[in-house]
Amino acid sequence: MATPSLPALLVALAAVAGAALLVHHDARRVGVSRPRLWAAVVALALGAGLLLYLFVPTVPVPGLLVIVLAGAVFYLFERDDANRGDEPADPRVLPESADGDRSEATDESGES
Repeated sequence: MATPSLPALLVALAAVAGAALLVHHDARRVGVSRPRLWAAVVALALGAGLLLYLFVPTVPVPGLLVIVLAGAVFYLFERDDANRGDEPADPRVLPESADGDRSEATDESGES
């Protein structure tokens, strides 16, 4: 495999920086704690995957996908926790219906 060109490296660096900036902005907007840390986690995961792809030709693609997506997936888990709050889950209520009103729910036989 040939050494990557300078424009390819610059595009890759811009993509990593852009993803980190998007995560930082979103984390601040949503209220996730430590937005800089989450931006760094995403940037490190993307950067590591990109460097492996560019410089180690024998790395399997599924492994690269796991590395690249790990930072974003962990951030999305943290974002979901920040949105849902710390209250324990109620198994009788769907997340969209906070009031727990089941008057419109029907079972398979059509009975309320």
